[in-house]
Amino acid sequence: MSSMRNAVQRRNHKERSQPQERAKWGLLEKKKDYVLRARDYNAKKKALKSLRAKASTRNPDEFYFAMTSSTTRNGIKVTERPDSEAMSTDVVKLLKTQDAGYIRTQSAVERNKIDRLEKELGFMDTAEGVGGKHMVFVDSEKEAKDFKAEEYFGTHKDLVGRKFNRPRLETLAEVEVKGRGVDGEERKIRKQREAKYKELEARMKRAEELAAAERELAMQRERMKKGGMVAKNKWARVRRK
Repeated sequence: MSSMRNAVQRRNHKERSQPQERAKWGLLEKKKDYVLRARDYNAKKKALKSLRAKASTRNPDEFYFAMTSSTTRNGIKVTERPDSEAMSTDVVKLLKTQDAGYIRTQSAVERNKIDRLEKELGFMDTAEGVGGKHMVFVDSEKEAKDFKAEEYFGTHKDLVGRKFNRPRLETLAEVEVKGRGVDGEERKIRKQREAKYKELEARMKRAEELAAAERELAMQRERMKKGGMVAKNKWARVRRK
């Protein structure tokens, strides 16, 4: 009999919703909602009562020397960490020396990369005064008049003036078969050179920043040396009533 009762579709019992005249107050609060709200209210009430008791029993003349180094932000006490105490001058100088060594190492790395990029872009030839001439010797004046650079180098006439990456006609023919001619090769090389120039500019800027940081650290270490300071009297802090 019980199995037959379970097989029959039963009525869905729904909780009573908020009456229409009270719809402006939102959903109808159930007991579980009230329990959560009551627990939260009582916890806050207990915390406020404890704070009021502490405030009423506090000594208005209470003082600790730690109060001079602590502050409040928006009513919240802010205390420095124990490991954030001021380090001695010798320790700071040692740390700055280590920082300067690291900066010098990075500067050397950047200079090496800048030199490599300049060589790739052909800057070294201009700096050393080496011209971009390619001298070809012939046996007679007639051969000199009939001389054609594209035939001698075996390359395209538009690529004769290059100092580097001057492919031969056989290589260009293979490239054209694959669907990329002289124009495509030219665009590829131009894009590579632009990328190299951008990288060179960024590395030069970084090298300048590292040099400025190294000079600043050296100046700070010089200022931290003994001597040259104005004599001052130092008094211990004592609480006076």
